[in-house]
Formats: sequence, C-alpha cells, structure tokens
Amino acid sequence: MPIQRPFLLYLRSRFHLALAISTAGLIVLSAAFLRSRALVPALLIAAVYVALAGGLFFTRRAAAEVVQESDEDQRKRVRQKIASYAAIRERVSVLRLGSDVMNRAVELFLQESGSYLEKCRELDLYSPLANERIERVRDICQVYLGERDEEATGKRYGVPGSADAAPAESLAKDIVDCAEVIRQRVTEDLLGTSGAERLAIMKDLEQKAADK
Repeated sequence: MPIQRPFLLYLRSRFHLALAISTAGLIVLSAAFLRSRALVPALLIAAVYVALAGGLFFTRRAAAEVVQESDEDQRKRVRQKIASYAAIRERVSVLRLGSDVMNRAVELFLQESGSYLEKCRELDLYSPLANERIERVRDICQVYLGERDEEATGKRYGVPGSADAAPAESLAKDIVDCAEVIRQRVTEDLLGTSGAERLAIMKDLEQKAADK
C-alpha cells in the first residue's frame, strides 16, 4: 500500500523535529543577543531551515523516518480496531440470554475470542474474518433476545409468536461455528509469521479496510 501524505509524516518525524527545534533555538539566541538587529539573521536562519528541510526530505534518512511514522500510524489503527472488537465481545459477555444451550455456546465464543484478541494485541494484527464472526455472534444474540421479547409480549397479550423465529439450538450452533472459525483464524492468519510478514499483512488489511 503506498504511503499516504509522506511529507506530513516527514514533518512530524524525529529527524525533522530535531532540525526544527535547532532552528527555533538559533532564532531565540539571535533575538536574545542581537535584540533589535535580530530580524535579518532570524529570517536568514528560517530560510536556511526551509531549504534544509526541503532538501533533506529526499534523503534516505528521511525516507526511513517516513516509513517508520507510517508503520506506527498503521499500528495505531490496528490497535483501535482490536479495541473496537474487544468492546463488542464485552457487550456479548454481559448479555442475559436465559437459555442453557445459548449460554454454553456463548461461553465457548468468549473463550475463543478472548484468546484471539489477546494474540491480536500481542502481534498488533487482526483477522478480518475473525472480526466478522465476532460481529455475527453479537447479531445472533440480538436476534435471539429480540425473538424472546416478542414471544414474551405475545404471551402477555395473547398474540401468536413469529412462525419464523429461529430455535435456540440453531442459533447456538451458529455461535459455535463462529467460535471455531475464530480459533482457526488465530492459527492461519496470526501465527507462524515473521515481523516483516506481519507488517505486510497489516498493510494489506488496512488497504482492504480503506477500500470498503
């Protein structure tokens, strides 16, 4: 994935910040010692800084700094994504489903998704397919709870329940399937990769996310 806004990344890099701080220090010193005559030297220092900053942008050192800043941005985005799916898992964990078969399925999901998210944090990496399964489990639980509410309302007012309501056993099986996929993704998407491979995967994931 091509690096977006490389010059802005360069401007915030340690390499450029060191140059900017040095320039600011020289301007302050010229103002302190030259007082009323400091304007021209300050402008000259600023002009030299602009020329140096622009010229150094095309050096290998600056290119390395840009890549490092870009990689750090990607890691931050990945960590935010991981945190968002950890929040979804947390919401599922506090649901009161009122069904033994659903509760057992959710327990398995929580176990597998917890291990998955722990590995994601360790590697700064995630699996889009595993994330989709976490969302799916949340949706399944919401469907189940919605159908239970409709059933309870129907019993209270004598209204027939929905004929299309999915049985708890079927929904629980879907949750178990999601948990199994999440476990598989840990092995197939996260483990057995080097640091360079993980970085390449992370860039590919970010590109796919940006294309959506």
